[in-house]
Amino acid sequence: MEKKHIVKFLNTKKRGVYTLLVEMYADVITSMATTMALEIIRTDLEKDSEEKVNINYYSLVQAVAKFKKKAKAKPESRKPAFKDAHELDDKQRSPGTFTLNQ
Repeated sequence: MEKKHIVKFLNTKKRGVYTLLVEMYADVITSMATTMALEIIRTDLEKDSEEKVNINYYSLVQAVAKFKKKAKAKPESRKPAFKDAHELDDKQRSPGTFTLNQ
């Protein structure tokens, strides 16, 4: 999406603009503090659109927290299923029984 449109949405206070900003500048936001990222995003948008951009710090922080939470939750860790000896499906012998190979 072009930065002119994003600036227009920011100035009209459309819903979901901060989420879009965070997704566009994800590499900048995750690599530094939010205040520094805010200034970098603001200067980048002002440079491209030649308009004054008002970015609300608190809204940006909320969008960043939601983005990081979503990114953290993506890799699912599967816990191994512990089963008793009689519940196993791989046809193992029950405990205490042995086979002798001849």
